[in-house]
Amino acid sequence: MNGKAIRLRPHHGLCIRHFTGKGYSPAFVENMTRVIAGLQAAPETDIELTAGADVLCASCPHNQSGRCASAPKPDGYDRAVLRDCGLRFGQRIPWDEFERRVEQQILRPGRLEQICQGCQWLDICRGQSRICNN
Repeated sequence: MNGKAIRLRPHHGLCIRHFTGKGYSPAFVENMTRVIAGLQAAPETDIELTAGADVLCASCPHNQSGRCASAPKPDGYDRAVLRDCGLRFGQRIPWDEFERRVEQQILRPGRLEQICQGCQWLDICRGQSRICNN
């Protein structure tokens, strides 16, 4: 494992895969773009799967002092991703391994819509679904 891990909510592994430059605000889009670029540049970066606010939540208008105003919906997305990927909150894992598990356990089997049911961004993800060869 590498030094300091990036805190990431499990369902954000799906959001990152389907990000198209749209978001809640220009600040949110800029932060998301920066985080994704960092992960792509260093895919071996460790992430820590967190139940609370993460690096992407920092610029989200739903972030109210580290708590999501949209809860419990995103909490359910997190639990579903962990369940399907065989992971747990607090676990540290290299980003590329997490991305591979999301691909193999959720995206390839077609579980995106089940996990993200009720998400306001799901239509974008449906249109942007892409399979990687990891």
